[in-house]
Amino acid sequence: MPEVENTGEDRKATYAKMSRQCVIGLYAMSAIWGALQIAFPENGVLYLVSALLFASLASGWAIFDGKMRGIRILPVLQMLHFFFWPIGAVIYLLYRSGMRGLLTAVVHGICLTTTLAVAFYSTFYGLHFAGMLDARYYP
Repeated sequence: MPEVENTGEDRKATYAKMSRQCVIGLYAMSAIWGALQIAFPENGVLYLVSALLFASLASGWAIFDGKMRGIRILPVLQMLHFFFWPIGAVIYLLYRSGMRGLLTAVVHGICLTTTLAVAFYSTFYGLHFAGMLDARYYP
Protein backbone atom coordinates (compact mmCIF):
# COMPACT_ATOMS: atom_id res chain seq x y z
CA MET A 1 0.00 0.00 0.00
CA PRO A 2 1.56 3.33 -1.01
CA GLU A 3 2.02 5.93 1.68
CA VAL A 4 0.18 9.20 1.30
CA GLU A 5 2.29 12.30 1.80
CA ASN A 6 1.03 14.92 4.17
CA THR A 7 0.97 17.98 1.93
CA GLY A 8 1.06 21.56 3.09
CA GLU A 9 -2.66 21.98 2.37
CA ASP A 10 -3.48 18.96 4.55
CA ARG A 11 -1.46 20.43 7.40
CA LYS A 12 -3.12 23.83 6.96
CA ALA A 13 -6.55 22.21 7.13
CA THR A 14 -5.53 20.29 10.26
CA TYR A 15 -4.19 23.44 11.93
CA ALA A 16 -7.34 25.35 10.98
CA LYS A 17 -9.51 22.63 12.53
CA MET A 18 -7.43 22.60 15.72
CA SER A 19 -7.56 26.39 15.89
CA ARG A 20 -11.36 26.35 15.60
CA GLN A 21 -11.57 23.69 18.29
CA CYS A 22 -9.54 25.89 20.65
CA VAL A 23 -11.86 28.85 20.01
CA ILE A 24 -14.93 26.68 20.60
CA GLY A 25 -13.25 25.46 23.78
CA LEU A 26 -12.76 29.07 24.92
CA TYR A 27 -16.46 29.77 24.50
CA ALA A 28 -17.39 26.52 26.26
CA MET A 29 -15.03 27.37 29.14
CA SER A 30 -16.56 30.84 29.33
CA ALA A 31 -20.03 29.32 29.75
CA ILE A 32 -18.79 26.72 32.25
CA TRP A 33 -16.92 29.38 34.20
CA GLY A 34 -20.05 31.55 34.41
CA ALA A 35 -22.05 28.65 35.85
CA LEU A 36 -19.28 27.64 38.27
CA GLN A 37 -19.16 31.15 39.71
CA ILE A 38 -22.63 30.58 41.13
CA ALA A 39 -22.53 26.86 41.85
CA PHE A 40 -19.14 26.85 43.65
CA PRO A 41 -18.29 30.46 44.56
CA GLU A 42 -15.40 29.74 46.93
CA ASN A 43 -13.62 26.76 45.36
CA GLY A 44 -9.98 27.65 44.74
CA VAL A 45 -9.19 24.45 42.83
CA LEU A 46 -11.83 25.27 40.22
CA TYR A 47 -10.42 28.77 39.86
CA LEU A 48 -6.94 27.36 39.22
CA VAL A 49 -8.08 24.64 36.82
CA SER A 50 -10.25 27.02 34.82
CA ALA A 51 -7.47 29.62 34.63
CA LEU A 52 -5.08 26.97 33.28
CA LEU A 53 -7.68 25.76 30.77
CA PHE A 54 -8.38 29.30 29.54
CA ALA A 55 -4.66 29.96 29.10
CA SER A 56 -4.04 26.61 27.39
CA LEU A 57 -6.93 27.05 24.96
CA ALA A 58 -5.98 30.64 24.11
CA SER A 59 -2.33 29.69 23.59
CA GLY A 60 -3.30 26.66 21.52
CA TRP A 61 -5.46 28.87 19.34
CA ALA A 62 -2.62 31.34 18.71
CA ILE A 63 -0.08 28.59 18.00
CA PHE A 64 -2.32 26.64 15.60
CA ASP A 65 -3.52 29.82 13.89
CA GLY A 66 0.08 30.90 13.44
CA LYS A 67 1.09 27.54 12.01
CA MET A 68 -1.88 27.64 9.64
CA ARG A 69 -0.80 31.08 8.38
CA GLY A 70 2.92 30.29 8.29
CA ILE A 71 3.78 32.54 11.25
CA ARG A 72 6.49 31.10 13.47
CA ILE A 73 5.95 31.85 17.15
CA LEU A 74 9.09 31.38 19.23
CA PRO A 75 8.79 29.14 22.31
CA VAL A 76 9.51 32.05 24.66
CA LEU A 77 6.65 34.01 23.05
CA GLN A 78 4.40 30.97 23.42
CA MET A 79 5.21 30.88 27.12
CA LEU A 80 4.57 34.61 27.48
CA HIS A 81 1.29 34.19 25.62
CA PHE A 82 0.29 31.44 28.06
CA PHE A 83 0.88 33.64 31.12
CA PHE A 84 -0.52 36.88 29.66
CA TRP A 85 -3.04 35.48 27.19
CA PRO A 86 -5.65 38.28 27.22
CA ILE A 87 -3.01 40.81 26.20
CA GLY A 88 -1.09 38.27 24.09
CA ALA A 89 -4.16 37.44 22.02
CA VAL A 90 -4.70 41.12 21.18
CA ILE A 91 -1.01 41.57 20.30
CA TYR A 92 -1.04 38.45 18.11
CA LEU A 93 -4.19 39.58 16.29
CA LEU A 94 -2.69 43.04 15.75
CA TYR A 95 0.48 41.45 14.36
CA ARG A 96 -1.48 39.01 12.21
CA SER A 97 -4.17 41.28 10.77
CA GLY A 98 -3.48 44.88 11.79
CA MET A 99 -6.50 46.97 12.73
CA ARG A 100 -8.85 44.26 11.49
CA GLY A 101 -7.27 41.97 14.10
CA LEU A 102 -8.04 44.55 16.78
CA LEU A 103 -11.68 44.53 15.68
CA THR A 104 -11.65 40.71 15.87
CA ALA A 105 -10.25 40.88 19.41
CA VAL A 106 -12.93 43.36 20.51
CA VAL A 107 -15.76 41.29 19.00
CA HIS A 108 -14.50 38.06 20.60
CA GLY A 109 -14.01 39.84 23.93
CA ILE A 110 -17.60 41.07 23.87
CA CYS A 111 -18.91 37.64 22.83
CA LEU A 112 -16.89 35.80 25.51
CA THR A 113 -18.13 38.23 28.16
CA THR A 114 -21.72 37.85 26.96
CA THR A 115 -21.42 34.05 27.02
CA LEU A 116 -20.10 34.20 30.58
CA ALA A 117 -22.85 36.59 31.71
CA VAL A 118 -25.64 34.53 30.16
CA ALA A 119 -24.36 31.36 31.83
CA PHE A 120 -23.86 33.21 35.13
CA TYR A 121 -27.34 34.74 35.30
CA SER A 122 -29.18 31.72 33.95
CA THR A 123 -27.49 29.53 36.57
CA PHE A 124 -28.19 32.08 39.29
CA TYR A 125 -31.89 32.42 38.49
CA GLY A 126 -32.27 28.69 37.88
CA LEU A 127 -30.81 27.84 41.28
CA HIS A 128 -32.66 30.71 42.95
CA PHE A 129 -36.09 29.66 41.73
CA ALA A 130 -35.32 26.03 42.52
CA GLY A 131 -34.53 27.12 46.10
CA MET A 132 -31.02 25.73 45.97
CA LEU A 133 -29.00 28.88 46.70
CA ASP A 134 -27.59 29.31 50.16
CA ALA A 135 -29.13 32.13 52.20
CA ARG A 136 -25.68 33.53 53.04
CA TYR A 137 -25.36 35.05 49.55
CA TYR A 138 -28.37 37.30 49.91
CA PRO A 139 -30.72 38.26 52.76
